[in-house]
Amino acid sequence: MDSKQLRGRPRQAELDRRILEAALRLLSEGGYAHLSLEDVATAAHTTRATIYLRYVSKAALVADAILYARGTSGLPKLSGNLRQDLVTQLGHFRASMETPYSMAIIGSALAEERATPELLATLREHIVRSRREMLRTLLHEAQTRNELMPQAHIELAVSQLLGSYYALAIAGDPIPPDWPELLVDQVLSGLLPG
Repeated sequence: MDSKQLRGRPRQAELDRRILEAALRLLSEGGYAHLSLEDVATAAHTTRATIYLRYVSKAALVADAILYARGTSGLPKLSGNLRQDLVTQLGHFRASMETPYSMAIIGSALAEERATPELLATLREHIVRSRREMLRTLLHEAQTRNELMPQAHIELAVSQLLGSYYALAIAGDPIPPDWPELLVDQVLSGLLPG
């Protein structure tokens, strides 16, 4: 069953947007445990009943808010050039992480994993898994074409490509404007056949 209940009046796109953006803002400010549908309703200039007409639970609202934050475009299209595709994917990743709520939501999901495991599960299922799978597929296909060493550790490379951003952000270090290019070149240098 879909996380949303399609009951009540027909959907209003502007109201849906206000609800989702309010949920994201409040989630990033106070975490999942402190997020209330009453506060979301107030911030979205609607009622709690209106939110319940759209979402069966707080978890369902947050799941949709996370998907909304990801955007409707999904991941960028591939060109067939390994380096360019990796740079494009990391540029898209960086743009999504630089939104005001991304790191805060990740922090909330990690901090509240014990109390609300559904938040981290939603984040992993709808955001993390697809990004990792895209990078994994790119690298596996390149390995099949003999563009990478046969013994290249693809899972570790995926973690290096994504983990670099988190490491810099958590350390408070500036992320260079050409971070995707620098990182891809550095990671690929260890994977290319000699």
